[in-house]
Amino acid sequence: MNVKVCGLKKAEDVLNCEQSPADLIGFINITRSKRFLKINEISGLISSMENKKKAVLVIEPENPEEVLTKLEKTGIQTLQIHSLSREELGELKKISELRIIRAVGISQKIDDEKKLEIEDFSRICHGILFDYEFQGKSGGSGKQIPLKLAVQAATIAREVNREIEIFLAGGMNTERIKNEGETLNKFFDYVDVNSGVEDQPGVKNPQKIDEFLEATSLIR
Repeated sequence: MNVKVCGLKKAEDVLNCEQSPADLIGFINITRSKRFLKINEISGLISSMENKKKAVLVIEPENPEEVLTKLEKTGIQTLQIHSLSREELGELKKISELRIIRAVGISQKIDDEKKLEIEDFSRICHGILFDYEFQGKSGGSGKQIPLKLAVQAATIAREVNREIEIFLAGGMNTERIKNEGETLNKFFDYVDVNSGVEDQPGVKNPQKIDEFLEATSLIR
């Protein structure tokens, strides 16, 4: 199981995560997030990274043009996008080096409309990230998608695209890995941890990160 550590705001946390076994490091440029960073702040943080391919830019753009502007300013080629239609994402996918992960929010059930949303984005994107949906928005709630529902979502995605990378976010922590890790490893390529390894929003705890990575390494 691969790990994405998300919501970093401090240079020492970036260095610690880059030197750790974490596979991806997420920087959030969404204003509603407690871990929001301006694009120039993100550029400054990743400038010292030796392996910039680990960096993920988390955005909620209004249009593809906004995405291109932020790509130019940061140089990050892996995007976690919390907006845009299938058609708009298709335009961005024409940029060959770009890796697009589309976030999809889930709360208490997967109805026909949500199933169609999962299928549509799974066909067009390199990855799909499931996060808890709160007040119509995905991410930032710290709440977990129930395991059975998360597995249902992952199964829908895999049925239409066997090559897609599937991420699970939302209230992820070491306890969940210990309790549900074998099932998560079976259905998901990545787990995405944020508040579960923090002392406060945007301030990561190195010990908590190490404990989380150790727990995931036991089921890789």
